[in-house]
Amino acid sequence: MSDKDVISDALEAYRECSEAASENRAMFEADIRFSRMGEQWPETVKREREREGRPVLTINRIPSFARQVINDARQNRPSIKVHPADSSADPRTAEVMSDLIRNIEYISNADIAYDTAIENAVYGGFGYIRVATDYAHDDSFDQDILIGRVLDPLTIVGDSRSDCADSSDWDRAFVVEGMSEDEFEAKYKDAARTSFGADVSMSVDSDEIIVAEYWTREVVSTKILKLSNGLILSEDQFKKNAEILQAAGIMVVGDRDSKTHKVVQRILSGSEQLEENAWSGRFIPIIPVYGEEVFVDGKRYFKSLHRDAQDTQRMLNYWRTASTELVALAPKTPW
Repeated sequence: MSDKDVISDALEAYRECSEAASENRAMFEADIRFSRMGEQWPETVKREREREGRPVLTINRIPSFARQVINDARQNRPSIKVHPADSSADPRTAEVMSDLIRNIEYISNADIAYDTAIENAVYGGFGYIRVATDYAHDDSFDQDILIGRVLDPLTIVGDSRSDCADSSDWDRAFVVEGMSEDEFEAKYKDAARTSFGADVSMSVDSDEIIVAEYWTREVVSTKILKLSNGLILSEDQFKKNAEILQAAGIMVVGDRDSKTHKVVQRILSGSEQLEENAWSGRFIPIIPVYGEEVFVDGKRYFKSLHRDAQDTQRMLNYWRTASTELVALAPKTPW
């Protein structure tokens, strides 16, 4: 498939996915501005009162309730633990795998990723966690698995056809970011400086270049082999290690056709594919953390903790402001 076809397919998929998520994304931004930025007065009313020199008080009670949920989540952080599934499983192997996962969380500062995702879900309705790989050291070919935080959930657009709580059914996803021209040129020296999609809805500077990670997942057919030592390998894995296995007297005792998933990450600008990277896992490595989920008329909505309390909060602001004005207008009693 040519770069032009890849970008055309990506833009079509992006428009479909972003249109399906547009209402949730708009409500996320409005909720964040209301709860965390304290933008709780209608802009016209605020400007009018400020022009007349009248008070515009914001007594923001929402963070105190949100922090109760967030602090409780911090005290009871989710953790990954491996359990032996049946009597034939090895408890020691499960313990070793749990230790490896704890090490991944430690070197990734995964607590920050978890906390950021929970905060975004509480204040805005949804957040995300990412899984990635990177070289362990500058002079090494070994790679570490890393759990990373997503500071701005609006940079991610998930599959519009998804209905799983953990995004395990995502077949496509986008991560869009703005890069300065210097950053873009340093990373992609010979690439044209064109942004991915003129209508991509992102809050970026006008001189920044929008680059998109386009994740896809597709079903692929494979053959799995059962070996005489009980090990299960794909046909490709067996062929790569055939000499070693046969020298050890390990033979194929059974086979069957199977299906798995192929996950690919493509980095796209507006005119070309900049990178293509195969992902080793079966799932797109972006995990959502949702707030309250509501399904109405075939659409999913994600609600923040405070969405239903916003009218009460506005009424508190109006009442406190009116009380302040009344006190200011009351006649002074001489004593």
